[in-house]
Amino acid sequence: MDKKPRSPIVAERDDMIGRKMPDGRGDQSGSKSAAGSSGTIKTLAILTFVGLILGGGFGWIQYQDLLKKHVSLQERFDLLESRLSSTDESVTQSGAAMQINISKHKDELKKHWSEIRKLWGVANDTNKTKIANNKKDISFLANKRIALQDSIKVLEKKVAKESSSISDVSINYLALTAELDKANQNQRDTIDQLNRLRAALAKTDREMTNNADAIEAMDSFRRSMTQKIYELE
Repeated sequence: MDKKPRSPIVAERDDMIGRKMPDGRGDQSGSKSAAGSSGTIKTLAILTFVGLILGGGFGWIQYQDLLKKHVSLQERFDLLESRLSSTDESVTQSGAAMQINISKHKDELKKHWSEIRKLWGVANDTNKTKIANNKKDISFLANKRIALQDSIKVLEKKVAKESSSISDVSINYLALTAELDKANQNQRDTIDQLNRLRAALAKTDREMTNNADAIEAMDSFRRSMTQKIYELE
């Protein structure tokens, strides 16, 4: 049921004329009833107004709190967005710088690799030329060694022949002293010449050995460098 206060019924002027005037007690009771109803309405209105004010104040406080939270969240979001943007820019710049460095390193590597190939080509050609020259020297020394060996054989035969002659003339030693001295001198000269030839042969052998060692060292170096080049590729 509706509990709102009802407005008091007030008699119209015509109605009051047609009726008898109530006594004093009835007028006093009606006045009190009307005054009580009016006070209740005012109280309810005041309470309603106060409630509205309190509700509005509470709502305003809630609104301000939500607004502060919204502003705080917006600031945090903007800060996070700024950091993410800075991070993206830094990553992009770092990636670009890294790409530039990689490109530079690749160019430097190609340049150094080209220089290595050039130097290796020059060194290889030089070594090939030296090896060819050493092979020619070895061939020449080998032929010279053969010639020296032939000369030694001839001299050995000559020494043997002169030794035989010395043996033959030793019987007539006294008569053939001069010839014996001459033969001995010739023999000493022949032996000296033979020793010189043997020394020359030994020197030739040492030169051949040194050249062979040099060729082996060059071949070993060339093989080692070639292997390193292949490994670098």
